[in-house]
Amino acid sequence: MAKEEALQFKGDEDDDEGIISLDRLFFVDRNYELTEFTFGSNSLQLLCLRSASTDYDLTGQLVWPGAVLMNNYLSSHAQILSDRSVIELGSGVGITGMLCSRFCREVVLTDHNDEVLEIIRKNIDLEASRRNQSLLGLTTEKLEWGNREHIEQILQKHPSGFDLVLGADIYILFKMFSHEFVT
Repeated sequence: MAKEEALQFKGDEDDDEGIISLDRLFFVDRNYELTEFTFGSNSLQLLCLRSASTDYDLTGQLVWPGAVLMNNYLSSHAQILSDRSVIELGSGVGITGMLCSRFCREVVLTDHNDEVLEIIRKNIDLEASRRNQSLLGLTTEKLEWGNREHIEQILQKHPSGFDLVLGADIYILFKMFSHEFVT
């Protein structure tokens, strides 16, 4: 949907106070750039934004410094990933999961935002094409923290759980979930 289509004017011509209604996709930036990242001897090419979206909920469209730091560490200590199963929380464009997939037997990339999940899937396809192989052990799942349904769906697909839980540049709004943490 073009930004022009997402902007709608409501009200009649006699009304001086027309209401502007913005579609939720009005602020979505899909001008992804193919960007190369190198971690040790591992090179990744991913689609991502160069700057943050105006929507706090779409921060997963770019690569944040914590993910770069984590990937540098993981590439230097790849033995901790060898033959492991990993779930990554708040995967963003998937940079950490893509790197882990080179060493792990299984990697599940998660995010709560459908727009971000779409770019993760595109990046998985890009990585599979680049490596000229199917990446069966690399999947995506929708995960809103605290959502029992999402958690149960993931655990049904992965009944033995995961060896490692990874997350870089993630945070939780405790005010939003404070009622769930009360004992």
